Amino acid sequence: MLTRTPDRHAKAGRHSRSSCWPLLLLAGLLTESRGAGDFDTFLKPFFAEKCTKCHGEKKVKGKVNLKEITTAKQFLGKPKLILDMIEAIDANEMPPEDEPELGENDRARLLVSLKAVLRESASAEKVKPVQIRRLNRFQYNNSIKDLFHLNRDVFQMREKLMTRQVNYLAGKPDKMPDKVEVACLSLQKSGGFGKVNPFPRDLRATHGFDNQANELTLSPLLLDTFLKLSVSILESPDFNEGTVGIWNDFFREPAGGADLQAEVRKRLEPFLMQAFRTAIDGETLDRYTAYTMSKLEQELSFTDSMKKAVSAVLSSPRFLFRYGATNDRQDLYLVASNMAFFLWGSGPDLELLRLAQSGEFSTLGVFNQTIDRMLADPRIERFLDSFPSQWMQLENVLAATPDPKQAKLFNLDKSHPASVQMVLEPLLLFDAVFIENRPIVELIAPPFSYQSEFLKTWYSTDLMPKPIDEKQVAEENRAREQRRKTLEATIGTTRAKLDGLNKRTDFYIEKKSAKIDVASGQAKWEAAQAQLVAESVVLSKWYRIGPFGAGNFDEAHAKAFLDETAVDLRKAHGNLKWEEAKDLVDGKIHMLSGPNSATYLYRVLRTESARPLELSLGSDDSFKLWLNGKLVAEKKQIRGVAPDQDKVRVELANGDNKLLLKVANGVGGYAFYFKAQQVPLPGPLVAALKVQRTRRTKAQNDTVARHYRAIAPELEPVRREVAARKTELSNTIKQLEGELNGLPGPQDLVKLREEAQRKFEDEMRNKMRLQTFERVALSDPRYGGVITNAAMMSMTSGPKRTHPIARGAWIIEVIFNNPPPPPPNDVPPLNEDSGAKNQTIREKFAQHRKNPNCAGCHSRLDPLGFALENYDIVGRWRDKYENGRDVDASGTLLKKYDFDGAVRFKENLLKEERRFAKAFTAHLLRFATSKELSSADLLTIEDIVDKTEKEGFKIKSLIREVILSESFVRSN
Repeated sequence: MLTRTPDRHAKAGRHSRSSCWPLLLLAGLLTESRGAGDFDTFLKPFFAEKCTKCHGEKKVKGKVNLKEITTAKQFLGKPKLILDMIEAIDANEMPPEDEPELGENDRARLLVSLKAVLRESASAEKVKPVQIRRLNRFQYNNSIKDLFHLNRDVFQMREKLMTRQVNYLAGKPDKMPDKVEVACLSLQKSGGFGKVNPFPRDLRATHGFDNQANELTLSPLLLDTFLKLSVSILESPDFNEGTVGIWNDFFREPAGGADLQAEVRKRLEPFLMQAFRTAIDGETLDRYTAYTMSKLEQELSFTDSMKKAVSAVLSSPRFLFRYGATNDRQDLYLVASNMAFFLWGSGPDLELLRLAQSGEFSTLGVFNQTIDRMLADPRIERFLDSFPSQWMQLENVLAATPDPKQAKLFNLDKSHPASVQMVLEPLLLFDAVFIENRPIVELIAPPFSYQSEFLKTWYSTDLMPKPIDEKQVAEENRAREQRRKTLEATIGTTRAKLDGLNKRTDFYIEKKSAKIDVASGQAKWEAAQAQLVAESVVLSKWYRIGPFGAGNFDEAHAKAFLDETAVDLRKAHGNLKWEEAKDLVDGKIHMLSGPNSATYLYRVLRTESARPLELSLGSDDSFKLWLNGKLVAEKKQIRGVAPDQDKVRVELANGDNKLLLKVANGVGGYAFYFKAQQVPLPGPLVAALKVQRTRRTKAQNDTVARHYRAIAPELEPVRREVAARKTELSNTIKQLEGELNGLPGPQDLVKLREEAQRKFEDEMRNKMRLQTFERVALSDPRYGGVITNAAMMSMTSGPKRTHPIARGAWIIEVIFNNPPPPPPNDVPPLNEDSGAKNQTIREKFAQHRKNPNCAGCHSRLDPLGFALENYDIVGRWRDKYENGRDVDASGTLLKKYDFDGAVRFKENLLKEERRFAKAFTAHLLRFATSKELSSADLLTIEDIVDKTEKEGFKIKSLIREVILSESFVRSN
């Protein structure tokens, strides 16, 4: 029994209740009703006059025969029928469209009388015991996380549609931050503990909740799965000191000398209490203590022994199952447990269990304080992670697959489709309404929304790149072409000047230096050069023979394939002959061919006097060098050739000196390098200098004079002037050619549009990955709220067209909590391809509605769905269909509010805030109690709505009253 004690809430007049709460509340409900007395005087005559025409005389629509109900007792025995009648009349669904409307006074009196009858009927209805149900996946994960104080989830929680990167729920906030970092990770394949067995997916009940008792059954096969699951968690490599917050206090071996049995018992008692969510009797504690000690006696470590005990706890039905009361007495532990699973998605913490154990929980003041604490605790995140998304059925948006031809950008990034941005908007709104304790009608028409850059673009733009300015492109192309022609002409003129200067360089130098005397300087230069020529070494051309094949590298290096001391260029060696090697140039690396082979190279070095000469060699892989038949150098080393690898100094005799070079190779290709010092003068000049000046021909003198003028220091200023002019012209050409090459070609409009589209798609792709959402004031009433957002519109559309019936069904289920029955099996679905192409969806449905089996539901669903027809398959506004026809979004809500589109539709919904509050409360109550609501629960909902109406149906007030309600407290 819950009783009232003085507390700060009671003193302030907050949440006051009479003593012996809530039993006297129930008693009040029982004595209030006098509905049965109205049956003979009002209800029965009213049915006969208004209802039995369709429900009892000639027809029995909806399988309801009111003519068979002749007494109040019979009527009281049909609480489900009474409830259905109340909902149908309250929603203006009865009388049907083809029957006269009820007057407002008659409707009001009828509802009051039916509710009174329902209250009396419910008071006599025996309360069904709460069905045993197992923990669902979300609750199991959170319970494990709380038991061990884990710093991460056990599983990848795909049912968690929003991850707050920074938890703004911490610190008891009363204002949502203007900017938040959130993401939907449900499509990602990461998270959770490694090597943990999977948890079977939970079935969803009719309204989408996954915590309903009738769905959370446990077969023997599933039980075996849970047994293996508990073991896999404790054996996971991620279950360690770094992730488990209670590791040191629970799993770490106690200090030496400690009484292990006492220590085990001390550690297990609070753990068992929290795991089993109730007080732990001595027998249970003894059993788990003994089990742990038996593992220690089997020489398991203390940590592993505790893990074995924990595994047994997690496999116990007392952990896996949630039970109802076993007798008529109120079980405070079960109340605490139900509160924890409702608000925290987990079992009660030790403080909740302490309050239940002490009995303090039975007092209204402590109960209210506990609600305050739980609503302010960061663990309330679990309620916000489960109830809103399931209430709004938002997981369906992640399965949306609009036709790429109609919504190309939706799946532009397969890893981050538009849906993972869309789903966050209504969830953030719910967070804000909860944190700021706002009226729930703001879920329908809020003054603000949380949007990312992607959503801002999605709602407010045409989702097209900036259009190309064709006139500007044409003008830019004309200017580019004109500049191109100017550059080409200038380059041609400049190049002609440079070519002319190159061809007549000597002429220009002679012309400019005609007055400069170079004779004396030339004479001195000639004498010096003649001396150098006399002392120089003249190298003949190379001759080559090979390659000579060998068995291996050693043989190729060592064997003499010809007479290496007396070379005869006329002699052939098998098929090989000496050939002049015109391609061999000194100072360069030359490639040879043939594996395991050798090649010989021969030349003559002539000098006018005996002198030393330094040769620079390189080889791949070996060489031998003979001078005048004598071996003067060799190298055998596997290496890659490079210039100047070896320096060889040789002594040349006066006259001709015969040089023979042998290059040998192992496997692969090979090469050699050769260079010798010599006078760097052209051959004709050397020949002329060898002749005395007085005996030279005119051609020889001209050769000497022309060469000297090219290097004469007297003419250096002239040469510099000519060179500078050449450089100037060359640089000008280079600069102009660079500008010409860098000049963009003519812009192709098709390619410009393609590039603009690619750039725009890249920007959208980047926006799809953003996690920043900002609070924005809603200036456009077409958007915002849980109804008119892209998530809801996308998940209630097909790949190619909107589904007004699906949208209407969503509104009637989620907003009104009055779902229609499934369509008859014998009614064919709407043929989307039937009818003329210029027909609207409304016109196609008009044919469908002619089926009398369909008309009843369609009269309820169609106005709700067609009110949203201005939103396309991905939630963007449209005024016309693709066939050019205007969208008609007009209709009538509840047969009394006319509207011409979504804006007026939402305005009319706000006029029915009490109806929405009842529906929302019903969803809350069903989620909180984990079961289908009974007719008695409707009365609880009425009471909750009555109590919260003065506060404007603020969300935390509704949650509080749900917890305080008889339906919730008695749901244990």
